[in-house]
Amino acid sequence: MTRTEFTEKLARLILRMRTEGEDPILDYVKRSEEEQWRLFQSGLSKCDGFRKKSTYQFGRAADIYFLDPGGSGSIGPPIKGHEYWHDVWEEMGGKDMIDWDRGYFEG
Repeated sequence: MTRTEFTEKLARLILRMRTEGEDPILDYVKRSEEEQWRLFQSGLSKCDGFRKKSTYQFGRAADIYFLDPGGSGSIGPPIKGHEYWHDVWEEMGGKDMIDWDRGYFEG
């Protein structure tokens, strides 16, 4: 999936989430080498950003979090569940859900 295709599909996914009552928040759409290195050094990524590039660096991955429906402004699970939204994403041509990083969507 190209970066343009990823952007289009991600936009459609977020619009569908909103239509179905979710409050998605988009995060980490594009990372620099330096940001990826910082995450690698912190143990939060297996990609160092230089020798091993992350899909985020190519603009083909994003994190989607969900606001708690109670209006507290805190992050919580989606109303319909992570599995539901990843099934929708896979139908759109996206990659499978990673169990340890459920907010990660990759094209």
